[in-house]
Amino acid sequence: MPSNVYTIPNIISFLRILLAPGLLLVGIFDEPHWFLWLYAGSLLTDFLDGFLARLLDQQTKLGSQLDTVGDVMTGLAVILGGSLIWPEIFRGEAYSFLAIIIMLTCSGIVTLLNYRHLPSYHTWTAKLSTVILGVGAWFMFAGVTPWVFRTGVVVLVISALEEIAITLILPEWRSNIPHVFRACELRKEASTD
Repeated sequence: MPSNVYTIPNIISFLRILLAPGLLLVGIFDEPHWFLWLYAGSLLTDFLDGFLARLLDQQTKLGSQLDTVGDVMTGLAVILGGSLIWPEIFRGEAYSFLAIIIMLTCSGIVTLLNYRHLPSYHTWTAKLSTVILGVGAWFMFAGVTPWVFRTGVVVLVISALEEIAITLILPEWRSNIPHVFRACELRKEASTD
């Protein structure tokens, strides 16, 4: 694993972190077209950082944490900025957004209490929920359909429950745990050492 901070995936993650305030800003100035373009750029950089990290063998603990920070900042910017532009959508989907906030908060709190770290597991279900939620929110804001977003909320709830289970299973914090079964394997390996 590279120790260099300035890897291509890390730079892309930094860019996504910088896009988050831009999303909030265009929300404040009620610019739906700019919001949709910036959000599409953020979704693309979210895909690219992980894809390139694996492709270039540049997966690092810092990169994993930057990805998590980017996810949190983008999520907050989308909720805050999007609610300023499309308040009627947020009122109509209030339960979905509440479920997202509650589940991510619970997963984060459990991991912070156990390890003093945010979860950076990047499970398969988390990746799936990110794709479905991201594309679904974009479709919803663009006026296409809310159903992709709602499906993403269900997958996110499952993902958050899996992250909580992983936190309760792992003896110490680790990043990039693909699923709860891998956490069980790691716990078993740690108990035999």
